[in-house]
Amino acid sequence: MLRTKGKIYGVAFLVFSLLDALTTWVGVQRGFSEANPIVASRLSDPALFFGSFALFTVIGLLVIFASSYMSRFSRVFGYFPPLFILMRALPVFNNAYLLAGRNSAFLSLPAGFLILPLTKNSGKLLSSPTKS
Repeated sequence: MLRTKGKIYGVAFLVFSLLDALTTWVGVQRGFSEANPIVASRLSDPALFFGSFALFTVIGLLVIFASSYMSRFSRVFGYFPPLFILMRALPVFNNAYLLAGRNSAFLSLPAGFLILPLTKNSGKLLSSPTKS
């Protein structure tokens, strides 16, 4: 059974993945160009674009849940979920910043500061491998 922290990481990753897909799609529809050539090649077909985001989201969730489980055995695995969430959050804040017209001070904050509550007290989680 997954621990509560793993479920929270999974939900956060899912939300950021959905927001990344939506903000990327809206941005491209408004005329922005996609910097990632792999994602840009999938923009011609909405099913392919959102399907690939869904596939990458499932793979990311599997890594998050597996590393959350494995953190019981080694503290190193506990660092993967926050890292994966950060990797998903950065494009979301970048897209939102661009869509806001570069005028919003809140959106210009580094995503790491906004993700800090997710990683707070992660040392307690990693130092007690037998608790679930």
